[in-house]
Amino acid sequence: MKEEKGNKNFTYLIIGLCVLFLIILIVCCVVFFNRKEEVVNKNKKGGEVTLSYTDDLNVFSITNAVPTTDAVAMVSNGADTYFDFSVNTEIYEANKIDYEIYVEKYGNTPTISDNDIKIYLEKQNSGTFESVFEPAAFEPLKAKSELGTPRGAMVIYKDSANNDLTENYRLRMWLSDTAIVNPGTIPSYTIKVSVIGKSK
Repeated sequence: MKEEKGNKNFTYLIIGLCVLFLIILIVCCVVFFNRKEEVVNKNKKGGEVTLSYTDDLNVFSITNAVPTTDAVAMVSNGADTYFDFSVNTEIYEANKIDYEIYVEKYGNTPTISDNDIKIYLEKQNSGTFESVFEPAAFEPLKAKSELGTPRGAMVIYKDSANNDLTENYRLRMWLSDTAIVNPGTIPSYTIKVSVIGKSK
């Protein structure tokens, strides 16, 4: 009789432990699946790209422009016929920086149509400026570029840098030799030069 009672007690003990284990398992599952996911935000500085220039503003204008052939304008060294600037890249935690140089119309409404303006860009290589963007009329973007150049601006050069460096550029702009100048009009056009980049 005592042995039967002992067996019952042992059975109750086993059942109790199983129930307790089941309760603990359910509580653990509920806690695990209902826990809030921890979000850790880390701000890393991949790198930066900046534009340097010697003028007071990153603005280039032509006024009283006369129609000029590409061959002449591309080598002209006269005053106010070109705009020199530099693009500086600094790499911090990124592998490289992709950047775009772009221009956009600036200030007063130009008296030269976009089709009659010529924009040309050179990059310095071993002390000599070489063409990286052939003479072309101003053609605005219809949508923001992948790197962030705004709609209405014109990308004139794209490049990448995987280390700290400074690249020198020379921008030229002139009135096309096929342009028709209306009497009494002062042909003028102003653009702003900018750079935008993204580190990867």
